[in-house]
Amino acid sequence: MFNDLQLFGLGAAAVIDTVLLMALIERPNRRHVAIWMISLTAAAWLWHSGNFVHILLLEATHSWPLRVNALSMSAMTIGLLMMPSSMLHGAIRLWHTGVDAKPPANARYGLCYLPVLALGPIVQALFAKPNGDYLTLVTPFATPFVVWLCVTNLIAATTFWTLRKRVTLPQAASFFRGMAALLCALSLFVLFVMYFAIPLWPEQTDAWKFIASLSPLLPALLFAYHVVRFGFVPLVLERTLVYGAVLAATFLFHHLALAEVTNRLSDQLRVDFAIVEAVAAAAVILSYQPLRQRVAEALRYLLGSRVAGVREQTRQLAARMSEGIDQPVDNWLTSIIDEVRTLFGVDHAGCWLFGNTDRTDAERIIGTAMSGRSLNIEQVVAMQSLVAESGQRVLTRFVASDPAAQGLLSATGTSAAITFDHRDLRGLLVLGRKSFNQELDDENLSSLALLTQQLAVTLRNARLQQDRLTAERRALRQEKLSTLGLLASSIAHEIKNPLSSIRTISTVMAEDLGADSPHVEDLRLIISEIDRLAASTRQLLEFARPAPAAIDSCVPRDLLERTLRILRHLAQQKGVRLETNFDDNHAAIRADPESLGEILFNLLSNSIDAAGTDGVVSVSCRHESTTIVILIRDNGEGLPPEVQDHLFEPFVTTKLDGTGLGLYIVGRRIRELGAEIRCESTPGAGTSFEVRLPLECSGLTEP
Repeated sequence: MFNDLQLFGLGAAAVIDTVLLMALIERPNRRHVAIWMISLTAAAWLWHSGNFVHILLLEATHSWPLRVNALSMSAMTIGLLMMPSSMLHGAIRLWHTGVDAKPPANARYGLCYLPVLALGPIVQALFAKPNGDYLTLVTPFATPFVVWLCVTNLIAATTFWTLRKRVTLPQAASFFRGMAALLCALSLFVLFVMYFAIPLWPEQTDAWKFIASLSPLLPALLFAYHVVRFGFVPLVLERTLVYGAVLAATFLFHHLALAEVTNRLSDQLRVDFAIVEAVAAAAVILSYQPLRQRVAEALRYLLGSRVAGVREQTRQLAARMSEGIDQPVDNWLTSIIDEVRTLFGVDHAGCWLFGNTDRTDAERIIGTAMSGRSLNIEQVVAMQSLVAESGQRVLTRFVASDPAAQGLLSATGTSAAITFDHRDLRGLLVLGRKSFNQELDDENLSSLALLTQQLAVTLRNARLQQDRLTAERRALRQEKLSTLGLLASSIAHEIKNPLSSIRTISTVMAEDLGADSPHVEDLRLIISEIDRLAASTRQLLEFARPAPAAIDSCVPRDLLERTLRILRHLAQQKGVRLETNFDDNHAAIRADPESLGEILFNLLSNSIDAAGTDGVVSVSCRHESTTIVILIRDNGEGLPPEVQDHLFEPFVTTKLDGTGLGLYIVGRRIRELGAEIRCESTPGAGTSFEVRLPLECSGLTEP
């Protein structure tokens, strides 16, 4: 029994030394670790590991176990000789160079390891009697070693006590005080065991040797405690090392403490307790959910080849999310959803952004991106509500307790529905199933949960970025238009009076010359061109004119009929037929009659010009609930797509002699009235303009 206790204690100490040594030599920790720290830890590992093997092979008689026993005792000797030497090396280094882990190399520190030269004769004695007791074999060297150990411990303890106020590491005073006291106590304990306990109580020799063999573990535990608890040295301790140590200690404990008991029970009851233990272990794993998840994750890593790949691709996708947010949000979101669908290998994926909850289902969805199979609006809104009611961010068929949720997930072929909410942004991410109708596993769901959070933050940042760019463009545009308006009004004012004078003189000259004069036709041409220039001047003045200050009441149908009477003569000259379709409603709206008349005049005159010879312009006016709808359609050549995108911007025109200000003024007046205008044009099939006038126009100026 005592032999098993020795094996367990020394094995556990060797495991602890192994974890600490591997942590010190890990790549992230190397720049914080001095060579003497690694040497000291390695020496403790050699001592405990060699002692473990030595106890294990005490009763060996075969030649090769005896050779292994001799090697293990040699390892114990190397560890014993190096521990005080490394401690002295560390104390002197700290005294001269402080906590610098990588000071300049100095060969003089090698003198600390001179006692290791005694290894030769000691190893020779060990190999001469490989089946002997270790303490008996090294008795001739015991007194010099004890003296060396006590001297180095006292020097190190004095140095540490002095350094407790000089070193600025976290909890340095506590560590150095504790280490100094511990080294002094260990020196006294070794003296007590070697020269008092063993001679006085020889029957307890094995127990004293066992306690003494574990004593080097105490400085290691003190160091590890200050590293983990206070960050004494900035080491990164990988969790897998700790898990491995716990597993090794558990296996060792089972083999030494439980195996003998289960073997006896197996002989008495004729039951194979190995199977019972396996069933019990499986029951514990299956019943304890966190343990079940960890085992499943470990098995996925062990048996699955895609886990590491999915994590790496997820990381890369999360990094790409922050790129390209300066492009339109819809385009960016669509590309991300395509990548998500490809990454997780599902048959469809979709993302929806939601607005105010007091709107209809169609109005609530303010952004959509889908890849593969699509869901209708009712299904999306229902799924978003079911996820919210479930109280979980990630809803799958395995966690959905509501039959309605399970039915919707099954009907839509959805493997997971994930909601995200960041500040004022709310959304839903839906993923379908993988090939062969497989569901997404826990690893995929964990990656998706992280991705959706990143997606929400990036989407909000993208929207803020676009709002900022839109505001900057609007401000720049307003500044340009303001400057252009001042310039246009100045030019128009300067041209208007001379044009009026020239027209008056030309008209008088034409009357004086009479109809028979050969110059009358030239004067008429001059007057015609002056009228054209005057019209352009009026457009420039309209471009610069501010919004009307007062809002009156007017009847859109009456204004439309009056405008048609004015333009009917122009339509006859160009061979264009006008068709009207008005309802009987003469509803009035609160709007500026002049602005509305200007809108109708520009739209009708443009349609007449676009229809051309033998063309048709149809005009309709109808009342819809709280809106007056005016539709003006021509059967001309239509507008090219590149013009349609910039139709209501200044200086955009398809006419050779046009100024490009007519439709800009229309769009501006529409915004001033709080109305809406929509243009639909098909090249070769004509153009239509739909104006929607609310009965209570706001009359707000352009933002």
